[in-house]
Amino acid sequence: MEKHLTLLIPALSGQKGWPQGLALLALEKVLARADRLNAARVAGLERQLFNLFGMETGLEPPVAAVTRVFDTGRVETGWWLRADPVHLRVDRDRLVLADNETLHISQQEADSLIGEILQVFAADGWRLEAPHPNRWYLGLPEVPEIQTHAMPDVVGQDIRAHLPTGPRAKEWHRILNEVQMLLHASPINTERAARGELVINSLWFWGGGSLPAPPTKPWAQVWSVEPVGLGLARLSATPYAPLPANGMAWLQQATTPGRHLAILDQGRGAIQYGDIQGWYEFLRRLEAEWIEPMLTGLRQKQVQSVTLYGDNGAGFYLTAKHLRRWWRRRRPLQNYF
Repeated sequence: MEKHLTLLIPALSGQKGWPQGLALLALEKVLARADRLNAARVAGLERQLFNLFGMETGLEPPVAAVTRVFDTGRVETGWWLRADPVHLRVDRDRLVLADNETLHISQQEADSLIGEILQVFAADGWRLEAPHPNRWYLGLPEVPEIQTHAMPDVVGQDIRAHLPTGPRAKEWHRILNEVQMLLHASPINTERAARGELVINSLWFWGGGSLPAPPTKPWAQVWSVEPVGLGLARLSATPYAPLPANGMAWLQQATTPGRHLAILDQGRGAIQYGDIQGWYEFLRRLEAEWIEPMLTGLRQKQVQSVTLYGDNGAGFYLTAKHLRRWWRRRRPLQNYF
């Protein structure tokens, strides 16, 4: 009845300036005494999730097709592109992207905006839908021959360095401009502006591809509210559940033996928006709510191993036996990521 837990924590490797004077003794102990894994590093949470499910991603992971399985419950063929609603903010000579978590879009607003867009683009064979107000999906009659940038990697950045590239890039830049003009004229945005809310003034195209073959089932259970991980779990018929409040709750709730994957992506927003104080607070909570309980769980044999990954693929494998490596001194966190 052994249990093994893998923690995927994007905020561990997403920040260059590690905090000075922040005591994270449990995390430093884990990193110092664990075996460092030699697996090939994969950058980005989405790519790392595909990698953890044993799937090759090529140039771009087919995020849209996978998350659509989770959002709709349907497994369908075809080529899908995420077309997520966003807000672009003018900052001097930059256009900075704010993701839709800041927009609080209602389902009614999403459906209305999609209806307005399809009045123009339905003749081009567009199939645009919003099974979730923050996650829109564009089905196209043919592969668009572009490479895109994952929206989470562009949040807080100037979009001009991250626009689509490839043989049909100029065509898609034009399409994006047309969509932005449609959204600017939308009554929905007039109402949002009157209420003092951020307007939905662009879409972000990313994560295109066809649905991959179902992966083998590498996990006994996935614990997350993150849609890519949940889509891969659903595609592979892996049980999943919301992430428990803390590690102690997980030790009580995880009754199935085998390998478990928990996705702790709560600190990702702080990294994206350069919120250093928010990132520090996430690290403090991570230490108290997950790392310390997992060390206790190892000592009490409630869990047989714990593996930590940042989203750059750096991995650390720890067992109760490893904890006895007292001669391995703790080092600053930046030494590991």
